[in-house]
Amino acid sequence: MAPDKSVRTKKMLQLMFQEYYRVHHDTIDIPLRIQNREFGLENWDFSWICKKRKEVHEDGKENWVGCGRSGRSFVNLLKCPHCGAPGLQVTRWSRHIGYRTRDHLLNDLVKTVPHSIYHSAAFYSVPVARSMAEKKWQGAEIVFDIDADHLESPCTERHDVWQCTNSACGATGSGSHPDNCPDCDGTTFRALKWICDECLTAAKKDTMKLYDKFLTGHFGLDSDKIQLNYSGHRGYHVRVRDPMVFNLDSNGRMELAHYISGFGMNTSITTDGYLRVKPTGDLRNWQMPSIARKIADTMIEFINSIDVYQGKEPWVKSLKLYREDAIAGLKMNPPILSAKVKKVGPKYWQEIANKSVLLYGVDIDQPVTTDIHRVIRLIGSLNGKTGFAVTELTRDALTDFNPLSDSVVFNKGTIQISIPERGITVPEITIDGDTYGPFNGSIETLPSSTAVFLLCKGMAFIE
Repeated sequence: MAPDKSVRTKKMLQLMFQEYYRVHHDTIDIPLRIQNREFGLENWDFSWICKKRKEVHEDGKENWVGCGRSGRSFVNLLKCPHCGAPGLQVTRWSRHIGYRTRDHLLNDLVKTVPHSIYHSAAFYSVPVARSMAEKKWQGAEIVFDIDADHLESPCTERHDVWQCTNSACGATGSGSHPDNCPDCDGTTFRALKWICDECLTAAKKDTMKLYDKFLTGHFGLDSDKIQLNYSGHRGYHVRVRDPMVFNLDSNGRMELAHYISGFGMNTSITTDGYLRVKPTGDLRNWQMPSIARKIADTMIEFINSIDVYQGKEPWVKSLKLYREDAIAGLKMNPPILSAKVKKVGPKYWQEIANKSVLLYGVDIDQPVTTDIHRVIRLIGSLNGKTGFAVTELTRDALTDFNPLSDSVVFNKGTIQISIPERGITVPEITIDGDTYGPFNGSIETLPSSTAVFLLCKGMAFIE
């Protein structure tokens, strides 16, 4: 993309975002205890500093480079525009920002118009301090991030694409890029990850499972203290705002993450008169209830839903025929793998146990949950990667929520855009019920919703 076209595109998007924030103050969710939160802004432009510094050459001679100036640019500069020195410090981020009141935040949002805005899940005494020690941590909400990118939905093989960055090669492929390019054995790639209804639906199902099965189910949390939102891109965020969890440290949050994801819940099946579940591996996070009991309950859950299981393994028919006997054995204390389940021996029970564990948990982004200093998108803001709104949802609303239409905010008129010709073809996208694409090297007049999405994705520019 030519620099002037890139700049023009960013400026137009920034103006569109500004107008949205100016008119839609009421859509912004003001975090609890806003005065104790750190905010971070990802900007449309770059901040740069040309630090004055001493360089030592191989011959031992020293000289000073850099002029000490700083500035902002919509283009990522490689050298100082004033003195020509390379090695600029460049960032698109502004961190350690604090707001005392709702009006302070909303007014600054219209003034600065960030690409994306985040706030800490944590509360600090001095959120604007530069170091964590100076901030003085006071506790943090627990945050869960469920991202379609982590779920390995089959649709990614259709719409995700990659290209080898070796200029002499340029090979392309679909799905996740390989470790090595099949044509030149290179190891660097340009990847384009896309979204569609299928992968977003998978993320929504896991979000509902997290909410229903674990948070309000196993943990008994009050639904009034759980906040849900669509991220504006590939997934959903869940925030636990119950004060009883605020002081939980990283280790405690890791235990929760492991419990929810099923991490470490491995099994081996052995025979000692009866067939029993024998856990193996690091299962400290499964001590409540006992490991064997938890694994057995997981298997019961899987067997209860065997009618909808799509696998073709030999043991599927037996579980359907002898479901009651299998469940009765697993409900015993200790759990027993019933011999009444015909044609299912230790090998097959092991497969059933492994499959049960695999389907039990929720694929959360564990580092997000365990990090007590994590920042998360401000609900009601716009996601600069798509132009969609970060949308707050109730649990009931989540069931029928369609992010590719319900989070669209730029839905009036059309915009003419140019999609450059690349080695990677832009996949088709369905937004607001209409499907467009694929694209590669064309000028298109598209509804604003689809055009803004492609512009934010960096796959097009204003014509």
